[in-house]
Order: sequence, then C-alpha cells, then structure tokens
Amino acid sequence: MRSVAFSALVMLSACASVAGQDGPAVLTEATAQTHDELVKAVSAALNVPTVTLAADALTTDSELVIERAPARDAEGRRLQGRELTPPEHFQLIRAKNRCVLVHVRTNARYELPNAKCRLK
Repeated sequence: MRSVAFSALVMLSACASVAGQDGPAVLTEATAQTHDELVKAVSAALNVPTVTLAADALTTDSELVIERAPARDAEGRRLQGRELTPPEHFQLIRAKNRCVLVHVRTNARYELPNAKCRLK
C-alpha cells in the first residue's frame, strides 16, 4: 500500500513540473540588459572577472559551452600545447515562469530577473 502511495506522489510531482512548464528554454529577446545579466551570471559561476559571450547567446539553443581562452605569447600568437581544462557547460531553463541559468557541473542556479525566455 505504501509503494502505491509513494508512486502516486512521484507521479503527481512529475505532473506538477510539466504543468508549470519547467524545462530547457531559449531567450526571446537579446537585449543589452539581458546580455549583461548573462555575462555576470557566467562570470560568477566561473569565478572570473568577466567572460566574452556572443550577443545572441542562448537565443537559438538552451545550452552554452564556455571554453578557456587559449594561451598566447607577448605578440599574441597562440602557444602550442594542449588545453587540459574541460569546457564549462550551462543550460538555460524556464522554472516557475523565470529564466534560470544552470551551471551543469555544480548545479548552481543563477536567476536572470530581466530576461524573457520560452520553452525550447
């Protein structure tokens, strides 16, 4: 009997998530304010002063992959060697009608209060 009640509870919580339309999302407007929020969130997640992102980041895909800038010499030429640091992955989701950026490796969440997004 308990397993039936537990199964019903799990199914209800899954339905609530679907009803709330939570899931992967894309930005519907690529404004300067939204871009600034996105840059600040990614910079905070990576603990760096700032990152460079395309103006249309997360407008066509819900995933964002950030790679470390390649090392360069004093004249700006790329140094030879392998980059051993793996890229960082982020996903934009819509959760409770809010746009939230999730750092996949740490599962840290960064709300983008001024962003407008829709389910992908």
